[in-house]
Amino acid sequence: MSPGELILKLAFVAVIASVAFFITSLRGKRSATAGVWAFRIHAVLVTAAMGLLSYYFVAHHFEYEYVANYSSRALSPALAFASSWAGQEGSVLLWAMFGALVGLAVLRQPGMLTRAAMFFVSLMQFFLMLLLMVRSPFRLSVVVPPDGKGLNPLLEDPWMVIHPPVLFLGYAAMLVPFAIAAAALVRKEYKDWDRTVWPWSLFAVLTLGTGIVLGGIWAFAVLGWGG
Repeated sequence: MSPGELILKLAFVAVIASVAFFITSLRGKRSATAGVWAFRIHAVLVTAAMGLLSYYFVAHHFEYEYVANYSSRALSPALAFASSWAGQEGSVLLWAMFGALVGLAVLRQPGMLTRAAMFFVSLMQFFLMLLLMVRSPFRLSVVVPPDGKGLNPLLEDPWMVIHPPVLFLGYAAMLVPFAIAAAALVRKEYKDWDRTVWPWSLFAVLTLGTGIVLGGIWAFAVLGWGG
């Protein structure tokens, strides 16, 4: 088992524990301290996995099948780094990392409603990690190639470094308004829940909107849609 796969499996176990512990908060009981720590461990592990994958791309570790499929020695360090989210596996891991970081921000907010919302945040992380268990970016190749296949030529652009992370941060942030609203419905706490959800809604809309605008500029300039 590669180090990356071990980290992902530990992160998967941690988020399962987080889901289980936060059920108590959803039912109206006291906040589960164990759930908080389980999610924090999950967040650290997922961030470490994304960092390790990025290192493998920049350092040209073509023994990993995913790295060999989306990177090459001809790429600049910035594009080699950005290649880590060029495929499905890396994109899901990037999404999971931002989801974990957003979850840490939610944990800093006081109140039982946000603790109850962490059940839904953890549940979303569980499904993302489940995808990574099926399609791991740390699968080893049977034969190690001397060089990788490289990026799609349309993706060899500076926007590749900026656009996807902003977009996936928007995806991750969009979960929080849903999680808070769902927690309010389950706990039947309708008073002042909107004060908690509005800042997150604004952040999510602005972030995702910025990502979409950046993608439009990229498509206009590179794909020639404006022509």
